[in-house]
Amino acid sequence: MGWLFLFVVVIGIVFFLHKKLSFTYGLSPKSIETKPLKGLKKLSDNLEQSLSKSYMKHVEERVMKEKKLKENEYNWRLLDLKRYFILTSLLKESPMFSNKVDDLWHEMLLFTREYDDFSKKYAGSILHHSPNVTKISDPDLRGFFDWVYAELFFIRKENIHLYKGFFRHPVNPTIVEDFKTLSENELIDKYFKSDSHYFSTILSLISSMKKTANSVKDYEKRLVQEKMRKSKIQKNFNAMLVPFLSVSYFHYDEFSSYMKASAASSSSCTSCGSVSSSSCSSVSSCSSSCSSCGGGSD
Repeated sequence: MGWLFLFVVVIGIVFFLHKKLSFTYGLSPKSIETKPLKGLKKLSDNLEQSLSKSYMKHVEERVMKEKKLKENEYNWRLLDLKRYFILTSLLKESPMFSNKVDDLWHEMLLFTREYDDFSKKYAGSILHHSPNVTKISDPDLRGFFDWVYAELFFIRKENIHLYKGFFRHPVNPTIVEDFKTLSENELIDKYFKSDSHYFSTILSLISSMKKTANSVKDYEKRLVQEKMRKSKIQKNFNAMLVPFLSVSYFHYDEFSSYMKASAASSSSCTSCGSVSSSSCSSVSSCSSSCSSCGGGSD
């Protein structure tokens, strides 16, 4: 009986590794693919203009030499690193949840002078890479990160692969309630950078997130009624929030299979690493340009 169990486990591991290794990246993205929020396209353009072609060419050459990447993989990693830099311009905390994307950031840092020029031109100050030494996953931080990511960008299977999925950790109901009830100024004070050069984008993002948060209540009500009709009386807020956000903002065919998959998931300053998004106001002392490679999920 023991050998049979071992055989099943081995087969399962082989199948998992085959599926993981067989992933293929689609054609390289032609743009960052941002949602139509006010000022977001300008922010994206400013980022692109801050990255000199010669600098990024050197980075690409080094990455391709040092790492064995699949076809088009470098460009998809670069896309998500650019998206991450956009997030750092808007959020008080900017966790890095992908080791694959973080690897590319490390390569950029090796070109010290070019990286300094880029970060000063784009962010106005050095965009520090401060590792989270604890590497402990914070589900509230990840849930909030995924929500903001989905509000800002279109999500493809390549992004899902690099981040090992989205919404594995549901958004904390307290955070959703904040976006239902708090004013713009209160939300900015708690979650966003008040000194950002892209304030109009932050306001547009807040407006979009408020609509999502308010829609959750209606969705919750409909789902409860449906459950009652099926004699399922248990109500789970998180279980309802995840599919609502997924259906509303995910634009890929693989969502159903992704939701069924099981995988382990995993901040600004290292001093902010253990802070929950539900208490983001406590991290306001972090540097406005300080980000971290938190507990990656790869």
